Amino acid sequence: MLNKIFLKKIFILISIFSTQIFTDPWISAKDEFLVKKLEYLSIKDGFSIDSSAYPMPLALLRNPNEDMFNNISLMADYIAVADKIVEKESKKFINEIGFSSNSEFNPFRFIDNKFKDKNSFFFSNSYLGDRFASKISMTIYESPFEERKYDFSDSYLALVSGNFILGIGNYDRWWGPSHHASLILSNYSKSSPGLFIRSLEGFTSPLPLINYFGKLNFSFFANQLESNRGIKNPYLLGGRLSMNPVNGFTIGLTRSIMFGGKGKDNSLKALWDSISGDASTMKGEQDGNIDNELAGFDLKYSFNLNNVVWSFYGQYIGEDGTDYWPWRTFYSLGTEFIYLEQGKLRSLVIEYIDTYYNGVDTGTNITYEHSSYTSGYRYKGTPLGAFIDGDSNYAHISFNGEINNFTNLEFSVLYGNLNKDKSGNKNSWGINNEDFFGIVFNFDFKISPKIEAGLNFISLSEELTYRGRILEKNIVGLDFKYRF
Repeated sequence: MLNKIFLKKIFILISIFSTQIFTDPWISAKDEFLVKKLEYLSIKDGFSIDSSAYPMPLALLRNPNEDMFNNISLMADYIAVADKIVEKESKKFINEIGFSSNSEFNPFRFIDNKFKDKNSFFFSNSYLGDRFASKISMTIYESPFEERKYDFSDSYLALVSGNFILGIGNYDRWWGPSHHASLILSNYSKSSPGLFIRSLEGFTSPLPLINYFGKLNFSFFANQLESNRGIKNPYLLGGRLSMNPVNGFTIGLTRSIMFGGKGKDNSLKALWDSISGDASTMKGEQDGNIDNELAGFDLKYSFNLNNVVWSFYGQYIGEDGTDYWPWRTFYSLGTEFIYLEQGKLRSLVIEYIDTYYNGVDTGTNITYEHSSYTSGYRYKGTPLGAFIDGDSNYAHISFNGEINNFTNLEFSVLYGNLNKDKSGNKNSWGINNEDFFGIVFNFDFKISPKIEAGLNFISLSEELTYRGRILEKNIVGLDFKYRF
């Protein structure tokens, strides 16, 4: 028989998932394992979430079906999720301090961003109100590629107004279903400052035909990039529209635009030409106002079979455009299996990512490059999309699971061929790279409700060259976080 505490948690859980009033506006990409739980539970329970885009507003999580409470394992997992959210909601102010230390700079950063700079220390203060949220975060780091040794990534001010979240700041985004490399926008590079707006909950379109595809969710941002690049301080715009035609099926449409900057046209007309598509075509070249664009779509279908949630997904992105349509395309494909074993969540992921353009014109140095924006589709030298950069193939098989209530394990086997043409003149990866294999171990420990730690290890079959630096084949990392 359920005790009063258990019933209270269920009541809190239902309240959290059914109300629009919350304190923390979203779940970040770094909480990927939490989202795996939510995705498993949602498909089992018959409702959809867009697990291909982060940050994820909590209000997107609909009220779970009461029949779910007949399943003790599902109920326990819902309560575990609720505990994490309630922990955030129970305090107006949250402070965090932490550090990471790695034996070598590691460019292999996936969605949960385990690998950071060689050494770093951070402090953050968050305010979590009913309609307002803020975070001031400062990181001091050691990097072989940057002169400045601190930044304010993950800092923001956000306001919930009606069905919208409006904000300003530096915040990570991940648009795409892949776990290791989003092609158009990822948290691989450091976050740039700007404005953002996104929907809080799904909304219906005034056009009946569009409503056939289900409720819509959208996200938009306008950022400014750094000055130390080919064209100083260009603007980066990005937008994503997602829909769920049927339960478990998500369609995402994405587009990003780099325009303006020092010496370029920064007028409203130039902005409109970019948004309308004129600046990415032959017309933009003739006007001398060509911009740098990426656009495409992603698909993900998840279903429950024999108490295993199966997911199949892909992302298809094109560089720039001709006749208002992206071309010079690249893609990713993947599948994931999420299941419960003795009450513990497990997942198996298989992915393939290809950023090599196999066209008949130039063939290489296409993806993430641009004739006018010579620094390419990058921020501070690192791609805004996939960490493998252009002209590369990458595949991995990854296992992720709970060992016990305090420990999570992630294990990956990697294969890659980076910078296939070996040009080395624009790409992040060096000219001496051949096929390589690797293994990755991540252990996450929740020592107490306030203390978390992680132990990370990667071993590569070859010495890889990244931005002119020869990397060690074996890299060990440790991270620690304390919340108070």
